[in-house]
Amino acid sequence: MPHTARARIARLTGLLGTITLLTVGTGCSTGGSTREPLPGPPRSEPAASDQVAQEHPLDTEELKAALPNQSSVPADLNEPRSRKAWDTTDATVCQSEGWPDTWCAQATALGLAGFTNLKDQELTVRLISFPDTDTAAQLFQGEGTPDEVGDNPPGDEIDGFDIEASHQTPTWSGKGINVREGAVTAKIEYTWKDGTTIPPERMQALTEMVVHRIQQAQNSEPPTASAR
Repeated sequence: MPHTARARIARLTGLLGTITLLTVGTGCSTGGSTREPLPGPPRSEPAASDQVAQEHPLDTEELKAALPNQSSVPADLNEPRSRKAWDTTDATVCQSEGWPDTWCAQATALGLAGFTNLKDQELTVRLISFPDTDTAAQLFQGEGTPDEVGDNPPGDEIDGFDIEASHQTPTWSGKGINVREGAVTAKIEYTWKDGTTIPPERMQALTEMVVHRIQQAQNSEPPTASAR
């Protein structure tokens, strides 16, 4: 066989092999959608020191420090409502904050911070700390996807939800985010009066701020992260 013919066959064989590998690697299918959550971007493995920090359960003082304060929330939420933390010796307090009974039975501390502009916006951030990351992860069971708060959502697990108008607040609605960072889970609820203009990046900024403040507390650093 002429040398040029053998070269063409070798090139064609290599090309077919590459196409086969690409097809297998992408898992292409002609079937319908499975409706599974889209996978997020790959997360790098945490360094040993970061893993130890995440395993560290935050006590009441640490959890209170991780809560946002007046200087860390957007300036248009200029009226603080409350900012406190409790231990979990009284399960009814945990349950009254809207956490499931199974979570309350294993939590170590709770936190709550609220802000408003007394007009058309309100923000509530609730934190719950567990003895370790495994416990928090087993209880979270989120179904979030990368589009909850952008293409690269913060936290180890995240799940977004809508807050619909209620009988008590028929003209108010909003958005919520549940996000876990290590052994701590946060519930961020942001509501506003119908017709209020909210910056499109607001939920992303609030979520990143809460997660970063949790991380700082887990690393025994003064929480300074801000959404401003």
